[in-house]
Amino acid sequence: MKMTSRTHRGLVRLRNEDAVWFDIDLGVAVLADGMGGLMGGQMASAVAIDSFKEYFCATSAHSQKNISNAIVEADASVRRQSELLEMNAQMGTTVVLWCLIDSSWLVAHVGDSRLYHLNGGKLLQMTQDHSLARRMLDSGEVEEGVDVHKHYGHVLTQGLGLNTALAPSIHQGDPLTGRYLLCSDGLSDQLEHEHMQRIMLESDLEVCADELLQCSLEAGGKDNVSLILIEV
Repeated sequence: MKMTSRTHRGLVRLRNEDAVWFDIDLGVAVLADGMGGLMGGQMASAVAIDSFKEYFCATSAHSQKNISNAIVEADASVRRQSELLEMNAQMGTTVVLWCLIDSSWLVAHVGDSRLYHLNGGKLLQMTQDHSLARRMLDSGEVEEGVDVHKHYGHVLTQGLGLNTALAPSIHQGDPLTGRYLLCSDGLSDQLEHEHMQRIMLESDLEVCADELLQCSLEAGGKDNVSLILIEV
């Protein structure tokens, strides 16, 4: 198995509020995107990542229950930091997590950071954004003529550290093969799906990571851009 990551401030933002971490030996990768427009987004993503590090370094068993517990603990850590700084739950972050589980893999996420799986030459999006746009589309509430993604795509319905009910999406996948891409919306918003798929077919993992980052910057780099690539 191979893993590599990239993170970049982008070409517009003043600071990088994303954070990434992976451990090949533990078979875990985590990406967090501090929520733009909220105070403390950079700190929120860092606190969340530190919480996941501590949790996974203390346990060798991966299960859906353990993953759920890790997310709950990370959420509590962000909330505690917010209280210490008297920020009144104004620190928030998304998270997407991939890990080995038995002979398969598992993904968990909160917010709109995503996981993609390249298998058999096809790139599949394995997560659905926790956003108002997604909820409106799923419920059929979309008004005629409204570009729901443009107006509501970045209104999140879930995030770590926020005053919202936490209900992480957790999915165990199969087969354990191909490549996996964890990314913040700074990448997925900038590149069309077909473009991402072409880049993901690059044979060298490091070159693939460089090209994903570079192409997202060339497309505008309007947000922080972060990614983790996994090859099994």
